[in-house]
Order: sequence, then structure tokens, then C-alpha cells
Amino acid sequence: MLSTVSRIRGQVRTVGYPQTEGLLGDCMLFYGQELGAASEFGAALVAVGGALQQVGQAKDALDVGIKQTFIDPLQALRHAELREIKYQLKKVNGRRLDFDYKKRRRGKVAAEEIRLAWDKFITSKDSAERSMFILLQRDVDRIAQLAALVAALLDFHRNAQHILLGLQGDLQARLTAASNKPAQRFRSQKIRVRSDHSGTIGFYHQLSAAAPLCSGGNLTVVPSGPGSPVSSCADSQPVVDQPCCRALYSFMPNREGELDFSRGDIILLTGQVDSNWYQGSLGGRSGLLPVNYVDVLVPLPSP
Repeated sequence: MLSTVSRIRGQVRTVGYPQTEGLLGDCMLFYGQELGAASEFGAALVAVGGALQQVGQAKDALDVGIKQTFIDPLQALRHAELREIKYQLKKVNGRRLDFDYKKRRRGKVAAEEIRLAWDKFITSKDSAERSMFILLQRDVDRIAQLAALVAALLDFHRNAQHILLGLQGDLQARLTAASNKPAQRFRSQKIRVRSDHSGTIGFYHQLSAAAPLCSGGNLTVVPSGPGSPVSSCADSQPVVDQPCCRALYSFMPNREGELDFSRGDIILLTGQVDSNWYQGSLGGRSGLLPVNYVDVLVPLPSP
């Protein structure tokens, strides 16, 4: 608290009092730039951060104006005029006591000394009254300084309102533009498909993350090898089009008839033995595979 008051009074040299809006604006600018231009939210963060920095700069200007037009004159009043009045009143009280003491000792104290004590008391009283009169006569100046404080506050809030209204319009435009974009969904970038006949491995570029949905109804079959057709939208973005699954873990057979596979393999499903085992094929080999080791991409048709 003392540090804050010292900054306002100008007793501590600092770069500038850190405004809350400025700190928040710096944070938003940093993370908005980290998200990049491709992110609508990142661009919005940058816009809000810039606006908050402007509000922080306006508040800095408000602090400077208040210090010059209100706090500095108020400190001058306290340290100069009020201190002088307190000094004069103290002097009046001391000289009154001196006069009363000498007056009670009349006869023992010379009349001239009593008269001098009285003159000093009257002089001090006049000085104190004059100082208080001058202070009261400057009420107009004090009220004008208070009015300047309120005017500075109003000016700050008008500027802040202007900045925030512009920001609100910008955000509304961004929201409308983002809402009008086509619906999007995630597709992994590549799918590896192994044919169960020739063992050919094909890599296919899928729709990137958050790519638009295919709006057309036409599908094209793009085979990666005999027996492993892959279907795609009309824009040539392929997807697996027959019962298959992706291996979540590598599996080594414990008995004959089980199919070995590695994590990430795409296995064609040919049937389901029970709730624990699928029948599938991979690279010209077929066998049983555990249900909890795979993630089904295209389910088997209902019996």
C-alpha cells in the first residue's frame, strides 16, 4: 500500500504503475500469437488484448492527470497552508498563556512587559485568522480541482467505452464469420491398409484435422491392393469402406489359429466368434484376434 501511494505521489521512480487491463492485454496477445493466425480464437484473443492495452494506456493517462490536477495541489495544501495555520494557532496559544501568566502577576511584572505580551498575542491571533481566511477564500480553487478530477474520470470512461464498443463490433463480426463456416470434423491424416491377398501396404492422405464434411453423396472406390477397397468422397479423400479395425496394441499368438499383428495395423474383419474374439485377416494371413486389442473402424454387418 505504501509503495502504491509513493508511486502516486511521485516519490518513487518507476517505469509506470502496472494496470490490470494492460497486464491482461499482454497475456492475451502472447497466447493469441501462440495459437497462430489459423486459429479464429487466437485472432480474437489478439484483438481483445490490443483493446485492453489501449484501455490500460488510457488509465495511465488518467493517473498522470489526477496526480497533476488533484493530488499535487492537495499535498501542497496539506504541507504548506495547513501546516502554517497549525503553527500560527500553536503560537497564539503560547502567547495567550504568556500574557495570562504576566497579567496574574501584575504588580510584580512591569506594565510595559505585560503590554508587550498583549501585543505579541494580538499579532499572532491576527496572523492565524488571516491564514484561515485565505484558506477559506480559496474554496473555489479547491472545488475546481475536484471538478477536474471528476472530468478526468468521465473522459477515461468515455475513451474506454469507445474502445470496448469497437471491440464488441469486431468480436461480433468474427463470431458471425466463424458461425457461417461449414461444419467440420476430425480425420486422421494417414491410414495404412494391408491387403489380405497380396500384402501390399498403401498410405492414404485423409482429411486433415477439422476438415469440412463431404457434402456430396457420390463415393469412389480406391483400392490399395486386391481385396482392400477404400472408399472416398468425390473430392478424393479416401476412407475405409469394409469391416475393419485398427490395432491398439501389438499381439503375439499364444496358440495356433491366432493372428499376430502390430500396433497401428489395419485388420480386415471377416467375422466374430464370440464376445472376446474376432476373425480377421492381415497381409494374406487370417486368424483370431482379441476384441480388447483393437478399435473397430467399420463394424461387421448385423447377422
